Amino acid sequence: ARPTDAAGEVTLSIDPDFDLDKTIFRTLTSPVTRWIQSAKLSKREAWRPDVLAQIEEGFARVAASLPRHVTDDAPIYKFMATQCDFALEHADGSFMDHLHFCADYAALHMSQHSPRVLLLHSICGVGTNCFPMGKEKLPVLRTLLRPEEAAHIEAFPSVLRLIVGTPFLDHLAAASVDALCGIQSLRLHRVIDNGEMWLNGDQMWTHLNYQLIHLLDFLPPTSWQATFNEFLPQHFAVLHRLLLRVGKLEARVEFDPGWAKPLLPGSRPSSCGAWVVDRLPPSVGLKMSRAGVIGYSAACGHSLEYTIGW
Repeated sequence: ARPTDAAGEVTLSIDPDFDLDKTIFRTLTSPVTRWIQSAKLSKREAWRPDVLAQIEEGFARVAASLPRHVTDDAPIYKFMATQCDFALEHADGSFMDHLHFCADYAALHMSQHSPRVLLLHSICGVGTNCFPMGKEKLPVLRTLLRPEEAAHIEAFPSVLRLIVGTPFLDHLAAASVDALCGIQSLRLHRVIDNGEMWLNGDQMWTHLNYQLIHLLDFLPPTSWQATFNEFLPQHFAVLHRLLLRVGKLEARVEFDPGWAKPLLPGSRPSSCGAWVVDRLPPSVGLKMSRAGVIGYSAACGHSLEYTIGW
């Protein structure tokens, strides 16, 4: 399984109805950051009919084999539907679109681990300090999950913030394979209540596979030679390379930077915003995103301190 640069297969245009305040990015306050984020997300996709038919046929072939990891009458589904708020738009789709993509991908391509982790990965907090579930409901959530699932779900927003807002990935990438294979634990703080928690070494590597699948859904649809300057695609590439190097890639996710295509006619919206964001140096996106995470964690009382138990 692999992502695809669809330049030449889809035409992107500006979405005149896009409203940043209806998404999880409504909490952004900097005018510059809001403008850049709107420029990234304000787009519509018009796929070539033959390509769209191939996509739909391909999904139909695998849809029947997707396990029902959460049935409509399951207690966890009822908890999500009645006790939580997943109504916000995520980025270029609904929150539930994003959750189901991640969970379905895990069910198909990392079936040795529970896909419910990715169905619920945002329940304990989103990067922009939106909280679908109140922290007072955390004990109830735990009763609906296996301990291993609960550990990954509670850690997910925190590890994502470590990836984006700290040198966590840099520290791992700089270590030798022997040192990486010897990691015993990761100490970190939950975003939802700042409680201290630990993942053991095996859990950490499995968790980073969950994070890799999650980042798949943030890869740009076209023209990676220009659009991979965004911070989440950069983290995806670093994480994929790390998991391959240490022999810990459990999820079936293929990736090669050589698959990137150049800007083609129609592959990006014809707007000043798209022109600017496509030409931002990668370091700018990394710096802005790190500052954003630091600010959001400070605002909700979340500590970004972590300890890798080598």
